[in-house]
Amino acid sequence: MKKITRDLKKHYRGVEKNLRDFNIDLSEKSWYRMWHIHLDWYGITSVSHKDRKKHILYYLKIFDKISKQANETERDFQTWLYLDGHDGADDALYFHTENPKFDFPYYLDNIEWVIEVPSILIGLIDLATFNIGVLNDNEGNLPFYIIQKKGLGLKINEK
Repeated sequence: MKKITRDLKKHYRGVEKNLRDFNIDLSEKSWYRMWHIHLDWYGITSVSHKDRKKHILYYLKIFDKISKQANETERDFQTWLYLDGHDGADDALYFHTENPKFDFPYYLDNIEWVIEVPSILIGLIDLATFNIGVLNDNEGNLPFYIIQKKGLGLKINEK
């Protein structure tokens, strides 16, 4: 049991380091093509709701860092958090700018924006600050969520 605890502590030290070191280059010479970061490579968030919520809070802190860094530029970008309905290890925060390889702005037309906070996000997400969208597949699987901080970059569903 101690080994698991030690491994979790090591994992969270790594997540904290990712947060501290996080930096987006918004100069005109840089570009991002669907760049994304996963905070959980080991599936910790797939077996523990408590750890999943902790990771979501870290992703929200990355939004705050992007917001501070974006204040220094007028450059257009998109950023969103993707939460997988099945596997927390697939959760990721995306960052996308104009680039030579992929459409910008990125557009998803199958997002259903919700007015109610999903149970996994209760106590974490405030609808006054964030937009929460649901991506449903046609096979009845668990939903996928798209979260965007209001006023931070271009919306993912507007051309």
